[in-house]
Amino acid sequence: MDPVILQVMLSVLAACMLALIVKWISLRMTKCRLLREEVPFTVFATIRTADEAEYIVRCAMDRIKWLDLHGMCRVVCLNPSNDPEIDEILRRLVQIYPFAQIGSLQIRKNVL
Repeated sequence: MDPVILQVMLSVLAACMLALIVKWISLRMTKCRLLREEVPFTVFATIRTADEAEYIVRCAMDRIKWLDLHGMCRVVCLNPSNDPEIDEILRRLVQIYPFAQIGSLQIRKNVL
């Protein structure tokens, strides 16, 4: 191979590696800064019936874990019907997922 072509290929490879390193460092720094501040994302899961309670809450929480946002996001579970069966399901799920909490409709009204 021609030494000039080899030099260009190595330069392009070095530039790509440098760009990846800068991207990785900036994402880590941004995530650390967001974790120090108040949680920037809030997902409200409104449950109307006990049959759908576990499904909706687990879907929201698994999606957050899948997106790797569990440190930057919280799930507020709302029970507008004040059903005791839904409350029991939510209490059990909040123990499993540390980034979830049980809220009231007043919290949602204050945010919106």
